[in-house]
Amino acid sequence: MKKLLGCMLIVVLLCSSCVKNGKDGNDTVFMVLDFDIPSINNNNKWNPVFDDVMGNFFESRVSIRELTGDIFDNGAVLCYLLQNVNYGARTTVIQTPLPYTFFGEFGGFLYSENYTFELSPGSINFIVKISDFDIETQMPLDCTFRVVLMR
Repeated sequence: MKKLLGCMLIVVLLCSSCVKNGKDGNDTVFMVLDFDIPSINNNNKWNPVFDDVMGNFFESRVSIRELTGDIFDNGAVLCYLLQNVNYGARTTVIQTPLPYTFFGEFGGFLYSENYTFELSPGSINFIVKISDFDIETQMPLDCTFRVVLMR
């Protein structure tokens, strides 16, 4: 009888210590949005930027009305770079969380591309820094970013 009572007490304690769906009991709301940033001209494009400390980099600021002040202050935002990866004869889309650094080789030279983002209510700024900082010859490729908003 003592063992049964002890097991029941442990189950009650475990269940009572759990918080259901957040601190106030409301359901968490998820929004998933995809943004294409092409290297050619259109509204969302890569723009070269110069910064005295960091050198040249590219950015693309995108309006995102779903990113409210409430989500900015009390929620969470996750960003991913969507990539097509070839595994043998099949292509698979993968999601890579930001920040992300890609290391590559082009024309015998090694380089890196660093992908990150900045947030403010109502907008997100995607940023790419290419290690050779040669914006005349190398621009970021077309990119698709997935943004997950949670509140």
